[in-house]
Amino acid sequence: MKTLKLIPFLIFFTALCFAQNGTNSRTVKILPESKLTITGDTNISKFLCAFDSEMIPSTRKIEVSGKQEELHFKNAILILDNTGFDCGSKGINKDFHALIKTEEYPEISLELKKLCINTPTDAIADLIITMAGKTKTYKLPVKIVDGKISRYRGNLSLNINDFNLKPPKKLFGLIVVKEVIDINFNLNVEK
Repeated sequence: MKTLKLIPFLIFFTALCFAQNGTNSRTVKILPESKLTITGDTNISKFLCAFDSEMIPSTRKIEVSGKQEELHFKNAILILDNTGFDCGSKGINKDFHALIKTEEYPEISLELKKLCINTPTDAIADLIITMAGKTKTYKLPVKIVDGKISRYRGNLSLNINDFNLKPPKKLFGLIVVKEVIDINFNLNVEK
């Protein structure tokens, strides 16, 4: 679920697709209409947790190098406060924060390392996610609509066991959260 926070980070850094050979410093701004959600299932229903886009650090200065088809990033790290997630009710919020161990690990770190541009509208991002004290690397497909305000969207399915997270059980084990969650993002980025 912390992975959900990673996706906005990747999206606003993909705005740097036009970097040339050498290293360039760029400043990008994630706009407040951006969306980041985590969805999951239990054995009886679905749930959705939305991240408050106002809590996403909007402006970042990063370094990018490489060619247009393969960009490498330095200092492209986004730290997200776990309390920015709202799952729609106090009880579900409490369960969600217990699941991602917010008290012990209050933040999720997302670091964009590489972006491979397949076509002008499709890319694959290499993303390092640190959640609940565990670090994992993922390849994330990204759809791109470029312009003065670029749009980046995508979905990452991940198993919470990758981060040694245990799905909560409710009502004496009658309600169980499934291990795979989806992180969905739709980021609007001003270059």
